Amino acid sequence: ASVSGKIDWARRFDHMQQHSGEHICSGLICARFHCDNVGFHMGSDVVTIDFDGELSREQLSEIEREANYAVAANYKVTATFPSEETLKTLEYRSKLELTENVRIVEIGNTDICACCAPHVSSTAEVGSVRILSSERRRRGGEGVRITMLCGLDAYDNEVIIGENNTEISMLLSAKRNETAAAVRRLMGENEKLKAHSVELC
Repeated sequence: ASVSGKIDWARRFDHMQQHSGEHICSGLICARFHCDNVGFHMGSDVVTIDFDGELSREQLSEIEREANYAVAANYKVTATFPSEETLKTLEYRSKLELTENVRIVEIGNTDICACCAPHVSSTAEVGSVRILSSERRRRGGEGVRITMLCGLDAYDNEVIIGENNTEISMLLSAKRNETAAAVRRLMGENEKLKAHSVELC
């Protein structure tokens, strides 16, 4: 039988952006804070990465900034199949027991890791890196799970957040960069009203 196929390029490029962005963050975290990537999941809406060490919000903010510097630097992304002898002396993440057909993905000045997934050809194609949240790992021991997005997905997420923040600022008659303070003030006033109503009862 003769068949023909066509790559869903939009979906493939999205996966390339997310996966290369994950490598950038994992490489930086490993080098800076000596935490290893012990879990990775690319969902339909977000990407999650599990690390075996604790990372503060301040530390993750540093990583996010450095990751976006790496994107702006337009580092080359290469994939090679080094020889068995070269693999023995090569320092890379996700070192495997395999001695042949090990694919090494290297992101200039940022990461080198064994990986079989598709990647962009340069960091600029990742577009942007956004770390959305972090939480303690629920299973598998100590560590942290971060949620992130890259590229067009990160842009779409920022648009949604911006639209929501604009609506909140209008509802609370607050500037867009002061909505959190306005919400805290409103919550404080609400607590006072609750306390007052209890006294009246």
